Amino acid sequence: MRKTLAPILALILALILAVRTAHPQGADHGGGHAGDAIRCTSGKPEIAVVACTNIIQDKREDDGKRAIALRNRAYRYQQLGDFDHAIADYTAALGRPEQHGLEAKTYLNRGSMYFLRGDEDAALADYDKAGSLDPTLVSTYINRATIYIRRGEDDRALAELDRAALLNALDSALFVSRGTLYSRRGDQARAIADFTTAIKMDPANAAAWRNRGFAYRALGDKAAAAADAAEAIRLNPNLAAAHRDLGLSAEGPDRAARALAEFDQAIRLNPQDAQAFKARGDVYLANGNWDLAIADFSSAIALDPKSYAAYLNRGQAFGAKREPGRAIADFTAALGLKADAVEAYRRRAFFRQEDGDGQGALEDYDRAIALDPVDAEALRGRGHLWLMRHDAEAAITDLTAAIALNPQDALAYQFRGAAYAAKRDFRRANLDAAAASHIDPSAR
Repeated sequence: MRKTLAPILALILALILAVRTAHPQGADHGGGHAGDAIRCTSGKPEIAVVACTNIIQDKREDDGKRAIALRNRAYRYQQLGDFDHAIADYTAALGRPEQHGLEAKTYLNRGSMYFLRGDEDAALADYDKAGSLDPTLVSTYINRATIYIRRGEDDRALAELDRAALLNALDSALFVSRGTLYSRRGDQARAIADFTTAIKMDPANAAAWRNRGFAYRALGDKAAAAADAAEAIRLNPNLAAAHRDLGLSAEGPDRAARALAEFDQAIRLNPQDAQAFKARGDVYLANGNWDLAIADFSSAIALDPKSYAAYLNRGQAFGAKREPGRAIADFTAALGLKADAVEAYRRRAFFRQEDGDGQGALEDYDRAIALDPVDAEALRGRGHLWLMRHDAEAAITDLTAAIALNPQDALAYQFRGAAYAAKRDFRRANLDAAAASHIDPSAR
């Protein structure tokens, strides 16, 4: 059976973009809360919240110091994951007149809290306000890009990252993020250029090495991909995705063993990695370990119910175990996710035929061939079905087309020879039998 490659960039890259916020203001030692002013900027959020609250609640304090305390308390609430209180404090701070730069950072931070709370529209509104107040605030563009990427608006995301890069051309994370976006769009050349720039800026950036390796593998350069994945692992041994990539890039006679070791490590580090389970299942499938393959494909499906390839490959494993009903169910599920999947139609046709559903098999072969008229396997399969239905002419037509596409298909010659024999054309039947035997001596 032909193995199905994992879909390139099917949401398998974790974006480097992360919500960015401005830091809190430093302490103001003046007034009657000198100790609280210091503790309000403490690195321990619980202590800072209490101290900032004391300043905020003291009506004798001037508005400027209370505004500083509000912004600092909001930042500490943010660190504690209390986004609602953080938003409330940033909102209260915005009600006080302040410099445009400081006001812009406050909008940026409140927008970040909206984003983390799941309100993307409110976040965008605040990022837009921050950008209008301070067009040089790089984090505004990065945070907007994050939302556009989540929404699949890649062009807008790229525009934001381009503007951010112009403002801060020394931020390696920017180039990793933009490279990741290029890679997701299939533009691996630009992706590699951005990842290379990021690596030159920060050679210790494991994510840049890992993502460049992914782009190399997408281009078919497994050697470069393996080298980059190995370097990412050297820099960060706990980078699960790099272990998965190294397994996918393994080559040589011991490829399977090395790939399994890397997939095992990837799954140990990240038990939620559906792609690692699917990749390990592929190795087991290739090695004929049907039960282990089925277990891994089932784990991949549980983690990612939209994994077309996991359903397709689990169907193959069930079929190899002579469980056509379960194989058919998986191919049907795969087609529910990808309605134009020629391979799923072809494989379901084969097992429908095995299961005695000749009409269903014929419909699937017809669909596969309509989608891909040069699918030699589907033509051979339909030709064999016609042969089993005693329609020798239709069988010969399909099998001749299959042979023209793949002259080394011994089975197609064997089936066509049987069709000629059914027509009592023994000369052609013998020629096809000889051709099949020449290609595959075990063919009879």
